[in-house]
Amino acid sequence: MNRCLYYALFPTLTYISGIIILRWIISGHIPVSNGFETMLAISAVSIIFSIVFHRQKGNTVSMGYLISGLALLVAMMGDSNPEITPLMPVLSSPLLSIHVMSVMISYSLFAIMMLNGISAEILYRNGNRKNDISNLEMQSRVILYPAVFMLVFGIFIGAIWANISWGRYWGWDPKEVWALITMLIYSSALHADSITCFRKQMFFHRFCILAFLSVLITYFGVNFILGGMHSYA
Repeated sequence: MNRCLYYALFPTLTYISGIIILRWIISGHIPVSNGFETMLAISAVSIIFSIVFHRQKGNTVSMGYLISGLALLVAMMGDSNPEITPLMPVLSSPLLSIHVMSVMISYSLFAIMMLNGISAEILYRNGNRKNDISNLEMQSRVILYPAVFMLVFGIFIGAIWANISWGRYWGWDPKEVWALITMLIYSSALHADSITCFRKQMFFHRFCILAFLSVLITYFGVNFILGGMHSYA
């Protein structure tokens, strides 16, 4: 059954990649300029991670399906398959694609950490499977480093792009502020040597669950509630 689910990832990835490639060909730019397209990117990235790491991490196939399915569900609930239009001149920069894809990769990794935390919490409450909980903790701690790096890199590229487009690196836009908050929250978990509570297994798992709320606020809260210059994405 697991093998069948694994092989089913490939046609799923092909289908999603086909949509992305077609929109890329028609629009003439990498399709990451609206919520529908960024959800497609998260879906594709999560499946790619599942394929690459399925041998090392036994639960990555199910994680890939869950994250990809939720991302596609959000895409369908919003502006399903929106009309392809030319980008505004200020968005016509390769830095936009690098900025958005870096952040979307980090969000996908944070989502995996959140699901690991939920799995660990369920195992903790239903038994004493310390080995499984420890494996989930190790996986999340390993993922934390590239996730934070990609978020920091995405913010850095976004600042360069902002300076080129608007003449300033930072403008305290709501999404900029919440991206910074998200980075600071997750970065705190990197300092387990000085912040001793992060050494506790279940505290770390519960942190991964709650910290993901900052990602949700950054992406959905800013778009639909706070507004700002980034509300189009």
